[in-house]
Amino acid sequence: MSEKETQRIASAMLSHKGVSRQNNDDKVYGSSELGLWLLSDGVGGLKQGEQASLYTVKEIRKSIIAGANLPNAVHSAHSVIKAYNRHEEEDRGATVVALHSKGDVYDIAWVGDSRAYLWNEVTGELTQLTEDHTLVQKLMNAGLLEPSQAKHHPKRHVITQCLGIENDHQLNIGQLSREWGYGEHILLASDGLYDELSRTELLGALRMQRDNQAKVEYMVSLACKNGGSDNVSVILLSSPVKEPKKPEKKSFIQQIKELLKIG
Repeated sequence: MSEKETQRIASAMLSHKGVSRQNNDDKVYGSSELGLWLLSDGVGGLKQGEQASLYTVKEIRKSIIAGANLPNAVHSAHSVIKAYNRHEEEDRGATVVALHSKGDVYDIAWVGDSRAYLWNEVTGELTQLTEDHTLVQKLMNAGLLEPSQAKHHPKRHVITQCLGIENDHQLNIGQLSREWGYGEHILLASDGLYDELSRTELLGALRMQRDNQAKVEYMVSLACKNGGSDNVSVILLSSPVKEPKKPEKKSFIQQIKELLKIG
């Protein structure tokens, strides 16, 4: 672990059923003590989606408390949902995107089309960290579909990975590890958010001079205003790194060598 000075992660979350749905199949969870935040979306078209997202949250939390790493915790949730499905002869499924922070580093794991974005307030850049497990994403990766066509593709909501449904050897848990940087924020979002908000609207919300809770509430309200055709869930986290990275101190010998190179 590096020697960056860190503080508590500022976080906010909100889940809303949206305008058109009767139930909310999304679940959000956050714990500063565990350094764990996650969002799960019960898969539409499958029975008991709300239960699947709830099982996902409970099992990942339980596994992290027991000392599991994040990908293993996600796989454990998959196994639990599959066990319920077999026992009750039901079909339950859920997507998930989760972040586990330890000091100044964090892991992200995901299955399905719930996303993680990185926003850097210093550079102003917004980057999607996760890659959707969807048919449309597969078509784009194969060069058969342009990104501009994806948003309105008739099968844009067809996912190719889902907790509780795939066979164990077929489940492909996306994962990445990063160091927190100064001025960085992570946005976890269900498709109900990013389907309704343009990139410009997302950036506008993130740039507001307001706290994370106000930003989250604004994003959800805007998604509902723009249509709210699905459940809308958002988690916003701010880097625990207190100050920019200090320039590396160079030894006297290194300085002399650089001067000689210039000459």
